[in-house]
Amino acid sequence: MVFLQRFFADLFVNLTLGRGISIVIDVALTSLLFYAVLRLISNTRALQLAQGLVIYYLLVFGVEWLSLKTGLLALNSVFSWLRSFSTSFLPLLLVMVFQPELRRMLGRLGSSKLVSSDTRTQFMDVHDWEESVDEIVKSVKYLSMNRIGALICMQRQTGLEDYVETGVRLDALVRAETLSTLFYPNSALHDGGVIVAGNRVAAARCLFPLTATADLERGLGTRHRAAIGITEETDSIVVVVSEQTGVISLAVRGKLTRYLSPLELRGMLLVMTKPIASEHRFSLAGFFRRRKSNGQQGGGDGQA
Repeated sequence: MVFLQRFFADLFVNLTLGRGISIVIDVALTSLLFYAVLRLISNTRALQLAQGLVIYYLLVFGVEWLSLKTGLLALNSVFSWLRSFSTSFLPLLLVMVFQPELRRMLGRLGSSKLVSSDTRTQFMDVHDWEESVDEIVKSVKYLSMNRIGALICMQRQTGLEDYVETGVRLDALVRAETLSTLFYPNSALHDGGVIVAGNRVAAARCLFPLTATADLERGLGTRHRAAIGITEETDSIVVVVSEQTGVISLAVRGKLTRYLSPLELRGMLLVMTKPIASEHRFSLAGFFRRRKSNGQQGGGDGQA
């Protein structure tokens, strides 16, 4: 208590306008950092693990302090060693506990507009883009009416090659008949998800990671968990059709929107997958690609 009184007394005595502004900025940035971390781990198992870590350290520090005050030196030595041992391995423990959240955060940083190239430029022809969206919606409408389960993942900026390798490569043009046939019950490729990259069906029967989110609506099965899981790790958009109810859902950035009509789905897909004219858009990936292309052209001119 005396320490706090002395601290605040010294703070206000030496307080100037510049120092006051610096303190406000410091507190604001620290609060934003804590808010970002809490938002990153909210509704995940990592939040429960973080709470467990906090309780663990409170117990260790509490028992160590009480044992010191009561003269229980042996107990104090044990918990002092436990605190030192735990603190030395704390960075490694944090990486292990928050590995999914760290991977998700780094993936989002890597897919930011500054460092990533835009794969949606494959849809530079507006007619082809709208036609592909219409074909997907047409297939989803048919699958929903017939209560055939479907899982369609649409690639945006983040590449999905790792997930394509888990399935069967197709490289087929996006057509409603193709998608409907892929998900038809008992067909060879109906299990798993379909990945659409540009206006091509890249692969079928792909395996997606399941979300660890605990507060999902009751009745949602593996297909919906896989849709949420892959959108947590990438910026892709996933269309889901429930096999039991025929309900159409859309997963974006770990959030699931349910009970969509085909018309609503079409509108959302047109907005979220709209092609971007990126000739004048800067990205590190595009910058290095252009440098490589210019270098090859320069080498060709020199040989000529």
